[in-house]
This record gives sequence, structure tokens and C-alpha cells, in this order.
Amino acid sequence: MTRLLLLALALTAAGCASEGPDGEAAGDTGAVEVQSNESPDALDPGLGGVAAVDTTGPAQVTMAGATVPTRGVVTDIESGDISCYLTLRTDDGGTETVHADYSVCDSNVIIDHRVQIEYVPGQVAAASCEGDPECLDTESVPLAVVAEPIDG
Repeated sequence: MTRLLLLALALTAAGCASEGPDGEAAGDTGAVEVQSNESPDALDPGLGGVAAVDTTGPAQVTMAGATVPTRGVVTDIESGDISCYLTLRTDDGGTETVHADYSVCDSNVIIDHRVQIEYVPGQVAAASCEGDPECLDTESVPLAVVAEPIDG
């Protein structure tokens, strides 16, 4: 509960929470839903109630209708037609491929490293375009714009 309060305070201080002129919360402006990997079962009594799991941030975020991991080990980078693709081995042992900005693909130094990922809502060519560069259809996706190594 304390972590949620601290997160809410941090978001408010950063200007992420806003109010309308009547003091009520403003409408949805593309808010990101945060999902935490922490649970009461994750507490290690030997650490005095400190979570034994990684607490560098939420394990996943939901954006543009998709839930994506915020950290994992990069196992592959591929530059595709509509975006760069990062393949990750997530903290729970699963494998996920996410859209990334092409600038992230240019950083081959992140392969085989655990990274913290930051996303923004992005527009990419729709799957219905089937690689046609003249197609104007787009779709919203979470787009990784930062993949910073966190494994030392």
C-alpha cells in the first residue's frame, strides 16, 4: 500500500496526474496502467519485510491495448518493415517480442543483457499493409524507446 501511495505521489509531482478546472480528474489522455510483480508472498521475513523480488519498477505496463514487459534479457534484435523487434526472456521465464524504435536496434550492445525498457504510444504500419510502403493504414502499439542495461 505504501508503494502505491509513493507511486501516486511521484506521478502527481511529475505532472502525470492532472485535474480539470472544477478540481475533478481530467479525462483519459492515454494513461498507462501499471502492473506490479510484487505480492505479499514476495516478502522475505529474513530481510525485515523488504521485498525479495526486483523492485526497479513494475514488471509490465499496459499501453495502446497491449501489456508489455518493462525488463528482461534481450535475446534477439531484428529490424523489420514496421519497427525494430526486441525479443526478451522475461523475469518470469517467458519469451516476448515487442516493437521498438529503430534507434534501439542500433544498440547491439544490449544483446544478452538484462535491460529496463521505457515505452511510448507509437504508430506503426498496420499488419493489413503486408509490407506495402505506400499503405497509409496505421495501428497504435507500445513502442520501446529506451532499453537500458541494468545487469551491471
